[in-house]
Amino acid sequence: MSGSGVRKLEIYLRQGHTFSVPVTVAEHLLGLSSHDQLKVLLYVLCNADRPLTAEQIAQGCKVQPDAVEEAIAFWQDANVLAAAPEIPAVSLNAPAAQPAAAPQPAAAPQPVPVTPVPQPPVREVARVQISSSNFALMPSEIAERIQCNSDLAELFRSAEHLIRRPLNHTEQKSLIWMHEYLGIKVDLLIMLVAYCAEKFVSQKAERIAIEWQERGITTHQLVEADLQRRTEARSFTGRMMRIFQMDKTPTAKQQSFFDRWQQAGYNEELIGYAMEVCRDQKGDKVSFPYIDKVLMNLAAEGVTTVEGAKQSQIRFQQQKNSRPAAKPQKQQRSGDSSIDPEDLNKLMHPF
Repeated sequence: MSGSGVRKLEIYLRQGHTFSVPVTVAEHLLGLSSHDQLKVLLYVLCNADRPLTAEQIAQGCKVQPDAVEEAIAFWQDANVLAAAPEIPAVSLNAPAAQPAAAPQPAAAPQPVPVTPVPQPPVREVARVQISSSNFALMPSEIAERIQCNSDLAELFRSAEHLIRRPLNHTEQKSLIWMHEYLGIKVDLLIMLVAYCAEKFVSQKAERIAIEWQERGITTHQLVEADLQRRTEARSFTGRMMRIFQMDKTPTAKQQSFFDRWQQAGYNEELIGYAMEVCRDQKGDKVSFPYIDKVLMNLAAEGVTTVEGAKQSQIRFQQQKNSRPAAKPQKQQRSGDSSIDPEDLNKLMHPF
């Protein structure tokens, strides 16, 4: 400790593998970057001599793959990392120099036809963006937009209030992209964030916003109706997952059955009853096509409740028991293709 009372720290760097970190990161970006973004940057710089995948970076940094993509996008926007340059389809480099040939007698100059080479457009206006991943926007540009656009500032304030945390750079860029590129109004975006607020993921919000643009859902009334439909479908799917004791997201095929049953208006208790019938008939296995067939048969009979389904089962058993015993049948000829009525009844009533 010196006489002035200020303790001096003596730091020694151990020998070993080292790598450089851009000065701009330490001077300007430490306060703007998150913990995960710094971890990803350090890991990438440390392994700059070999190609990396998002999965390798996520495993090395102990972060989620989505956080890796977000971090890479942040450092690219900050001009710290650069994407690999694309190889042009046609090389425009000058041809390699040829060995000097022996001098030839001078010939009369001949006119050389010049064919204009078509050049690619400078701006790719026609390219359709399907997400904000390629929407380059630096943090300083976002801050400038918020300062100049009061509606955008209100969008950010409302979004952070709804999701109960600050927006990260990727989410800020996503909201601006949906507003400026897709043309979604600020009040409609606030409704979208409110719908996704429980577990806000910008990619999910963008998919819904793209669907709104394609379907012409541009008014408050249409957005409210669409979100109501999505809420009901999400709630129905959740109840189906509880009935079927599913701990994973339904597959596309399973979700198609859920959607069909919701549209048909099947009672949830009736669906549960059909599942029990299926398990009884299928050795405790669940078959969605079989359950669907049971529900369609009940609907054809006008049955809408579990009690009605049980009464239908009782009537079927009574009819089955009241039929006279089948007489011993003579040995059928090889060409006889008749079907046993009992088998036919089983086909008509799967439960």
